[in-house]
Amino acid sequence: MKVVWRKKVFDQGHGLPPGQLVRVAGDLAATKPSIHLLAYSEDDFMELENATLDQVREQMGKWKVVWIHVCGVSDEALIRGLGEMLSIHALAQEEILNTSMRPKFEEYGRDLFVLTKTATVNRQAREIMIEQMAFYATEHALLSVQESETSFFQPVMARVREPSARLRVRGSGYLLFALMDMKADNILSILDMIETDIVEVEEDLLSEDEDFTIDTIYQHKRTVLAIMRFVMPMRDNAHRLEIIDHPLVHDEDRYFFRDLADNARRAADRLEHARLILQNMQEYYHLMEEHRNNHVMKVLTIIATLFLPLTFIAGVYGMNFDHEISPWNMPELYSYYGYPLCMLFMAGFFVAMLWWFRRMKWL
Repeated sequence: MKVVWRKKVFDQGHGLPPGQLVRVAGDLAATKPSIHLLAYSEDDFMELENATLDQVREQMGKWKVVWIHVCGVSDEALIRGLGEMLSIHALAQEEILNTSMRPKFEEYGRDLFVLTKTATVNRQAREIMIEQMAFYATEHALLSVQESETSFFQPVMARVREPSARLRVRGSGYLLFALMDMKADNILSILDMIETDIVEVEEDLLSEDEDFTIDTIYQHKRTVLAIMRFVMPMRDNAHRLEIIDHPLVHDEDRYFFRDLADNARRAADRLEHARLILQNMQEYYHLMEEHRNNHVMKVLTIIATLFLPLTFIAGVYGMNFDHEISPWNMPELYSYYGYPLCMLFMAGFFVAMLWWFRRMKWL
């Protein structure tokens, strides 16, 4: 599998003061933002798709938790309006739109802001699409923003619709855990696929398949490193949520955040293990290539060594000194059995050298 990053362009993003929202262009601008509103309490529930800012504003303060899920980040006016409604800090609004930010975790007074990345898989194209997600939790509301229109959080939404669900009796802090736990489970499922691919690559490498190339290892290594770029900060963010002393993280929810931190650490450990395996496979491939080259050089050297004395003998008798001038000028050239005796001697010398090489275990 290969990792695909969404193409993004930020208009007039350089030189602006901190907190200034920047209009997003590129692939992200093609997604028209939409608001999926879910408001719930222990006894009641309300859901509204393609909600407007006015409809969201009407529900604020009437429910235990108001979940505002936004798909798309191309409308800076929408983010600004939600930011004013929820009193979101200007820096957090800017970072929600800036999808090239590094994953982070911030406390803004009694509010929590989590900026992270996640991945979705296109199984047919064998691609992993990386996108940013932002969560801003207040006492009675939670804003979640993702780049694409994928129904990533549908399982959590289905749990909210259930009257007996734990989500309905807990606050926005637990909803934040549920969303991040969903993201962590997704990462773990993707790691299962990556590890399966790595095992197949390892089997192909050990089987010495002639069609195998090192590009396969490099492609998987790039995939692992790309996912590590956001899983490692996710592990740190989950650890901070595990130990944080904050009004939104209740004592009864702390065990769930601890489990979230364990999953994040497990994902990070598996990625590091996958990276080490790919690194070892890369080194093994280079060693095997070096071994094959050395074997070829060894065979060529032995062949050259075997023919070296034969070439010397043929060269000596190719000098063609005239026997009539001096009796010392190669009298054996005029011997009746000179040629077959010379060839027999050369063949015997060749066989003797082969025997010697075998005895020395050079062959």
